[in-house]
Amino acid sequence: MTQKVLIAFSAMLMAASIGGYWWQSKSIALRSGGFSQDSSASRSDTPATVRNAGGSDEKGTESDVVLLGGEQGRIKQIDVGSGQIDAGLGQSESSVVQTKLISQREGVGAQGGAGVLPPGGSGLPAGVPLTDVSIPGGLALPGSQLPGGALQNLPLPSDGVLPSKDGVLRYKAILSFVNDIKVVAQADGILLDILVDEGTMVSKDTVMIQIDNRLANAEKEIATRELESARLKAEDDSQIKFSEASFDVSSSVFKRSQALYEKIAESLDDLEKKRLEKIKAGFQIDVSKREQKINEAAVGVNEAKLNASLVQLELRTIKAPFSGVVASVQKERFDWVKAGEEILRLVSLEKFRVKGTVRLMESPNLLEGARAKVIVPIGAGKVEEIQGVVGYVSPESQGTGARNDGTHEYAVWVEIPNKQVAGKYLFRGAMDAVVEIYPNR
Repeated sequence: MTQKVLIAFSAMLMAASIGGYWWQSKSIALRSGGFSQDSSASRSDTPATVRNAGGSDEKGTESDVVLLGGEQGRIKQIDVGSGQIDAGLGQSESSVVQTKLISQREGVGAQGGAGVLPPGGSGLPAGVPLTDVSIPGGLALPGSQLPGGALQNLPLPSDGVLPSKDGVLRYKAILSFVNDIKVVAQADGILLDILVDEGTMVSKDTVMIQIDNRLANAEKEIATRELESARLKAEDDSQIKFSEASFDVSSSVFKRSQALYEKIAESLDDLEKKRLEKIKAGFQIDVSKREQKINEAAVGVNEAKLNASLVQLELRTIKAPFSGVVASVQKERFDWVKAGEEILRLVSLEKFRVKGTVRLMESPNLLEGARAKVIVPIGAGKVEEIQGVVGYVSPESQGTGARNDGTHEYAVWVEIPNKQVAGKYLFRGAMDAVVEIYPNR
């Protein structure tokens, strides 16, 4: 009997625990949702006109809701028409709906300005003012939930990549110089003369800078004299002729001595001495010829020394490597410079490269050699359009690979010539431009 009572009592406790757990779970769900199911199911939408803070009437529909704690409230959706979003060269229309949460608590709402939700209400932080929330057309809020934070229109692209239109790829960029160099000192010395100034137009091989070359001139003079001396020695073959004559004489003397030896008129020792002199004269010919070759090689060494001195002179005379304009000058006359120090900057205005990034879902091979158009504003509402071709496509995709939209980014550039108006170039470096690329589809 006692055992049956205990079992019944345990079953009652278990049922009470399950009921309490279910009730607590229901309360938590209501708090997280922001509205009660009853009010969500029984709310009514009614047309309404509310006067906003600026004094104008806003037309829309209102819906009754119940906030946590039993406080009554209304959601008002106001149609504010449609707006236009500038997307580079094209425009797209997007309707916008504003949603207002109006508290009916006394002192808060239409009469009190922006209301303040109670702590934890609708998922917003405590004390956050109720403000208008702009919702792009086509996005709808759930019927019984408020957003956890303010919804904003997506921002326009800020990386210069414009949206594709009619299969044409576009990007914003600036004009970059193709030839843009820092003219540096190639040898240590004093700047004896700077023959150009900022803005000076120069032609190729025009002398722009002269570094002190007195020592280089002296070395050139020494090398010239040494070369002349070496050439004279190389041209002198008298030693070879003398050695050959000495050999002839020694040979003749040896023959006579041999005849006398056969007649027993000369001893064998004398004969051997004359034979040795003949051999020595023969070797002397070889020595003379070798010395002649050494003198000829010395000519080549001294020619190299002269060329080195000429190079030193050229290093101290800096010429323009291409036709262009002096963009800036960093040194003054009589400054001491070391090899590698920048003296001035030279740029060419003849052609430009317009570098940028495009997004493509297809193969980048479609961009190689593709036709392109570069649009350059030149002021007063005027633009210049230059036709060109894509000269470079990056061999690798930029960033981390495929994007969420299935596109890849590739670095490209288009090279265009400059235009001349009244004998002066129209485009300058760093001017804004828009590039349109027509892939080879």
